[in-house]
Amino acid sequence: MNADLEFIDIDVANRIATVTLNRPPVNAQNRVFRENLVFAFEWLDASSDVSAVILTGAGHVFSAGADLHERDSIERQPGGFYTHNRITRDTFFVVRDCTKPVIAAINGPAIGAGYALAACCDILIASTEAWIQMPELDRGLAGGAKFLQMHFSRSRSRLLFFTGRKIDAEEMYRLGIIDEVVAPEELMGTARGIAEEIVRKSPLAIAKAKAAFNAVEEMPLRDGYIYEQTVTLELSRSDDAIEARRAFLEGREPRYTGSRGGAQSVCRPDPQNSGLPLES
Repeated sequence: MNADLEFIDIDVANRIATVTLNRPPVNAQNRVFRENLVFAFEWLDASSDVSAVILTGAGHVFSAGADLHERDSIERQPGGFYTHNRITRDTFFVVRDCTKPVIAAINGPAIGAGYALAACCDILIASTEAWIQMPELDRGLAGGAKFLQMHFSRSRSRLLFFTGRKIDAEEMYRLGIIDEVVAPEELMGTARGIAEEIVRKSPLAIAKAKAAFNAVEEMPLRDGYIYEQTVTLELSRSDDAIEARRAFLEGREPRYTGSRGGAQSVCRPDPQNSGLPLES
């Protein structure tokens, strides 16, 4: 990419992008940091050279969260608080909404907004030196409870938020919140191994699968599955899906192009009036 990003490093190799948060000493998130990250993920989302993303931090901290040094100046500016909130939201949701799967390689502490950033990734792995904390109440703030609820039970979410307790990588693994805990020197290799499995799939199928995961997350079971059926129908008519079935039957590796093909989805209304279409 041509842009010179002050606090974000990007490396792309073999269809895998590694995005490194790089604002020493603790990768605290100020406005420029967040604008850099939004720009980076929008660029990666549009890049045909990228099929998976790894997000990690430089140094020994993933991200210590919001940079409180700029808080006073934000609140003194007319409309500053609302602009700050919008940019902060964009930072999280540009990761969640990226059409490429994002693997969080949590190399160290992920605190407050740092944890929220990791929580918006699709797959989470961590170093044995990683831990999370939401100390918002101790900083005179209160945002982020919803991100805890993405991964923790009602009681545990409130316990962590009300007390500001830390929870380490081993406990997150025990709870099923992260998928692997590895030694620090093994973290990036483990993340790349997962990414390499992903990039062998059809980029079109992966993008549709991620969009479906995001869409059905808060749908009732029946409506969510109906939605997925419409995605399956559309995907099944793509050139990549035809190639996948042909390659399976011929006993060879598929050669994907990312093409949607010429067929159009045909849907009919749900007879029980769910408001969502069924495949036909």
